[in-house]
Amino acid sequence: MREYSLYFWEILWGVFFLLGLRFDCIELLGNKGIHIIGNQYYRFFTGLLIHVNLFHTVINMCSLYWVSVFLHGQIDGWKLLLFSTVTGTLTNILFSFIYPDSTSVGGSPVVFSLIGFIVILQFLRPDLPRFQTNTTYAAWIIGYGILGNLPVFSKNISTLVIHSIAFFIALVVGYLSIRFQIL
Repeated sequence: MREYSLYFWEILWGVFFLLGLRFDCIELLGNKGIHIIGNQYYRFFTGLLIHVNLFHTVINMCSLYWVSVFLHGQIDGWKLLLFSTVTGTLTNILFSFIYPDSTSVGGSPVVFSLIGFIVILQFLRPDLPRFQTNTTYAAWIIGYGILGNLPVFSKNISTLVIHSIAFFIALVVGYLSIRFQIL
């Protein structure tokens, strides 16, 4: 079983993929660099909902599934949803400053932030289950962490940059959340 609240992401990713078949969702809702975003700050969030194609959508859905398999029962699902929304949005904000003239889309900041959260949980919460590397979820998460940083869609290192930002923001926000007993 998994954290049902994380279905939120998968449902939205599916809905926006289908909407993208009819509308140019990347142009309408994609995260844009700080020089071109104007006053459309909602794009910091909505950019997390839009994917380049079906492959991009499905890989993020599968990876989120396996991350949530590991996290199931460890942290309340609604808190995980809030955590991933905040860290994903913060990732897009920071990425927009680093790449001020670019557009970025995809839910991978959500997944990479949850992977970062898994790492911080391993250090700060010894009472929670340990990450077992000889499992199916570990194979997916580690494989996604490696293969997800290959420049398949971006053709440059921006993929590695945004995933690294998400991971490190999750470490900081996760640490603070655990330290101040928010999560």
